[in-house]
Amino acid sequence: MKRLLACTSFLAVALTACQPANSDVIKIGFIGPLTGDAAAYGVDTLNGVQLKVEEINASGGIDGKKIQLVPEDSKCNGSDAATATQKLTGVDHVVAIVGGSCSSETLAAAPIVEATKTPLMSPLSSSPDLTEAGEYVFRDYPSDALKTKAMAAYFKAEGFTNVAVITENTDFAQGFRQSLAKDFGTFVFDEVVEPGTKDFRSLVTRLKSAEFDVFVANGQSPATISAMVVQLREQGLTQLAITHDAGQAEETITIGGDGVENLQAINVPSLGEETAFGKNLVEKHGKPRGAIAFAGHAYDAVGVLAQAIDEVGTDGAAIQKYLNDLTSYKGVVGDFSFDDNGDVVGINYKLIEVQDGKWVELRDAPVQ
Repeated sequence: MKRLLACTSFLAVALTACQPANSDVIKIGFIGPLTGDAAAYGVDTLNGVQLKVEEINASGGIDGKKIQLVPEDSKCNGSDAATATQKLTGVDHVVAIVGGSCSSETLAAAPIVEATKTPLMSPLSSSPDLTEAGEYVFRDYPSDALKTKAMAAYFKAEGFTNVAVITENTDFAQGFRQSLAKDFGTFVFDEVVEPGTKDFRSLVTRLKSAEFDVFVANGQSPATISAMVVQLREQGLTQLAITHDAGQAEETITIGGDGVENLQAINVPSLGEETAFGKNLVEKHGKPRGAIAFAGHAYDAVGVLAQAIDEVGTDGAAIQKYLNDLTSYKGVVGDFSFDDNGDVVGINYKLIEVQDGKWVELRDAPVQ
């Protein structure tokens, strides 16, 4: 059965919220980084949310009621996410929340949505810690516990035995580092830097004396990851560089230019501008700053919550049970459901590479 986060009685009393009985709208909250280094995927996820809300409202809403979206900028940190979640549940009385994008946001929101019984659906958070985050925490994006298995299997298939890693000290990046170490083994170079670090030259100088086959750029944002890779290349290191979903963004190429050519990533399947969803998103909200896939997962997060509300109403416990019992939701990112921990089932990984200034899918990522 699913797990429960311990919450203080004060939190439970202070934050208990309910949807007004005769509301003319159904309020759904959003938390995500709309400013700062992580804004590339925060803005994309909000655009995906807005697109789905617009479509639902244009078709008559849910049971005749329009969705009212209440967005909050949680800036990719736990403190702002907690404040935003308290406002959404205690003041705005939302029936559900989409977010966060960063794992630190979702982890901070978790005890609050547990106390208020407000279902939360994260479209991007991938820290393995979220598996134990609470009964009301769901995500339609896979855990790093699966992503690192795919990366470790790729390294072993390629014969890479010496792996170097630089990690930004955030919940997401540290969770990824720990999970990769568990799946792969010891790293020959393993350094942690403070959030927002942009100068890695001294670390790269030390890395030059290490024997390594592959470098993992394990940052939280495209800006940080592109800086790692560009400075690696500036010092003449030509080994394969690889990253994950936080780096597989258009902004990484915009910032890094030729310095990130041939950078690889293990990530969920892309949704290109040539797809029906991609064309619609670009037409309504412009080109993504990060990736269309980020918007796609957010679009589906609203879709599956709206389906639940349409079926069982706005009671949080009823929505939570509906999501747990769901056998399949047909989204733009694929068909998926949730396990007993609220983790998504059915979304797999691809090996992706920057080629001629564009992210290109190479093949399915290996399965360990």
